[in-house]
Amino acid sequence: MKKRISIFIISLCLLLTACGQEPAQSTNAEQPKPLDVNLQGPEALQKNESGIYKAEITYGDEKVKNDDVEMIEFEIEKKDGEGKGKMLKPKQVGEGVYEIQTSFSEPGTYTVQSHVSAKGTHNMPLITVTVK
Repeated sequence: MKKRISIFIISLCLLLTACGQEPAQSTNAEQPKPLDVNLQGPEALQKNESGIYKAEITYGDEKVKNDDVEMIEFEIEKKDGEGKGKMLKPKQVGEGVYEIQTSFSEPGTYTVQSHVSAKGTHNMPLITVTVK
């Protein structure tokens, strides 16, 4: 008799435990899309030669609307410039497209980096430029 009661209690506990578990719910929550900045421009220039650097901003597969761009600047710094880069405000040349035109007065290696904040995300791609 005790054996039957023990088996019944164990079975009841297993049944209640199994019924109390909720199945995993599939979420249709949208995965966050990456903020992508396609930075383009010449990687080699002559001293005092002008170059155009362009940032095309997309969010997922869509171009970012200009109203969604919270901040965009281009930073130009000579390698080993010890954080003494100069920040430039680009001009808007299209929906989600910004550019600067600049030249380098001294030979050396420089970085051109765009700082972009849009839709709560930040992206900072860079191009290394060799000036002869």
